[in-house]
Amino acid sequence: MGPEPVLGEAATRFVDDMQAQARITAVAAFGPDAVVLRVDALEGQDFLVPSLECHRRGDDGSWRPAWSVSGAFQALTVPDGFVYVRRGTDGRQVVAHRASGDDGSPAMSERVLDVRPGMLGSLTLRPGTDTLVYTMEGPAAPGEHRRDVLRDSDAVWWDGPEASLAGARRPVGDWQVWQLGLDGAGESRRIEVTVPAGTALTGEAACLASAMALGTSVHRPDGSRRFGLLLVPADGSATRHLLHDAFDLTAPLQSPDGGTVACLAVSLPTGDEAPAQYAALVDARSLEPRILKAPDDTWQQPCGWDGSDRLVCKGADGPRHVLYTHDLRTAGWTRTEASASVVHARVAAGQAAAVVAAIGTPPALEVVDLASAVREPVRTTRLDLPRGRVTYHPQRLPDVPGALASWLCLPEDEPVRGTVVLLHGGPVRNWAEWHWRWNPWPFVACGFAVILVEPPMSLGYVSAMSAGWRRWRTGVAAAAVGQVRQLLEETGLSGSPLAVVGPCVGGLLALSAAQELRPRLVVSYGGTMDQAQIAGGGDGGWLWTGEFGSPDSEQDSYAAESLQPHSVPSGTRVLLSHGLQDGWVPPTESLRVHRALLRDGVRSELVLFRTEGHQLARPRNVRAWYRWTLTACLDELGAARIPEEPR
Repeated sequence: MGPEPVLGEAATRFVDDMQAQARITAVAAFGPDAVVLRVDALEGQDFLVPSLECHRRGDDGSWRPAWSVSGAFQALTVPDGFVYVRRGTDGRQVVAHRASGDDGSPAMSERVLDVRPGMLGSLTLRPGTDTLVYTMEGPAAPGEHRRDVLRDSDAVWWDGPEASLAGARRPVGDWQVWQLGLDGAGESRRIEVTVPAGTALTGEAACLASAMALGTSVHRPDGSRRFGLLLVPADGSATRHLLHDAFDLTAPLQSPDGGTVACLAVSLPTGDEAPAQYAALVDARSLEPRILKAPDDTWQQPCGWDGSDRLVCKGADGPRHVLYTHDLRTAGWTRTEASASVVHARVAAGQAAAVVAAIGTPPALEVVDLASAVREPVRTTRLDLPRGRVTYHPQRLPDVPGALASWLCLPEDEPVRGTVVLLHGGPVRNWAEWHWRWNPWPFVACGFAVILVEPPMSLGYVSAMSAGWRRWRTGVAAAAVGQVRQLLEETGLSGSPLAVVGPCVGGLLALSAAQELRPRLVVSYGGTMDQAQIAGGGDGGWLWTGEFGSPDSEQDSYAAESLQPHSVPSGTRVLLSHGLQDGWVPPTESLRVHRALLRDGVRSELVLFRTEGHQLARPRNVRAWYRWTLTACLDELGAARIPEEPR
């Protein structure tokens, strides 16, 4: 058997260590000399539980842990400390306050402000006041119906296009808006909001000095959705719905003085035009959205305000995400790099508290000075990676406009046994950051080279978006094949046996690429195989309709971008898996393809994870998926070796 068992054991140990890690997820709040971090930690063998960790800067300038709260997931900086939300023992949401000087056990120092059923959406503070504003997704019960004819049943009823499988599994009511004084002297009060017909609140909220800005969703007759802002004046005057003709507005973020709300603006493409992403501003005086043109067409996501006239955004910029500061007075942009790609950030007093990561760098928390780019480490992930190296390869293809790229991970100082190609989901996504589920290092630990492909529509390569928009199979998959071939040739790996792996859209790409690349193994999780079926029966069908149009009128386009019959050579082994609770891409997609492959004589295997959704999330299931996939890679690729080291 040679070295296979040893290599397999090393990979399994790394997967076990990786899944046992507490995962640094986001910066929940950032204030003077203190940062509250969200960390998802393993409970038992199967569940990741959110928690909040506060780290405080000491007199010597170093950062130290101060307190933590298990079951908490959102926080807000207030003048004398932090407000956070945690789950109560009865499942209700607890809104609690903690003074900035508190240390030690949360039970000894937290002050409960409100306890309410439902799920929290947004938590904010009215500018210049001590009044909290928060949104809660109200609870609902099976059997509810406006005429009560379904009482005593487990039915969940809709009469509009918002019907969903996820909504049936966890029935919820409408979003509610509540406010409460930070001093806790009075009771919380519900703010009644009149929502326009055909419009629903999304749970997003921010405050201007004279109004609340609430996120809205409008279901259109063709099945697509539009997103905007509902402005609710504090004086009780008529609400105003901002639903722009040219772009959607989401993720509102208020300035400290309440003069402006920043939003994420995504353009509405027409025909084959691809969308673009910008930051937008809504001024309290004009109440009209204004797009901030991004430098070099980078995709911008507002993440904080440095005072009331400097907006900080996270921008996709090729191999990493960086911070861009826009000065509203001069209209200039300033670029600031962290030590790795910025995953999430909050801003205060000229600094950003940022979660940073890279392919070879697990998530860490650092504080970055926006002017000098000086970085202060706060918290790291202690995880020993297999010995290997990462290189970044910008790419061009003659028939694809714009920039492309791939990453290559190689085992250190040993011959390569084969090559595993990883194709990301999305499809508007890239490999700039650490991935807990679709991670290259277990494959490297088995002696495989790993190519992580960034084809058209990969976030950060705006110039290549048009080559993939509405062309997932004919554009994205076709380009990915060319990129893999190019990199294999350039690195001396062209004789390497291949496995092609991908989740979601990456599963479609992996199976579609099989005809050209002729891999020995294809692996797909939650693959988007038949686009018309997903648009009609998946919870995310509105996204498909927004890109491809109506399944009724665009049948040819849907069919062209779906998995084609007989795409997989009969000699290729296929591993299909899907979460049985997946409402986004129904699990029948993988079941149907499995049966079709068997009819073609392909060696196909199907695994349905009974408790998983669209994301493969539970640690024990992730470990099992890796054992299954790595064993198949060793079986199908492991026998062959490349005699020379790649160049």
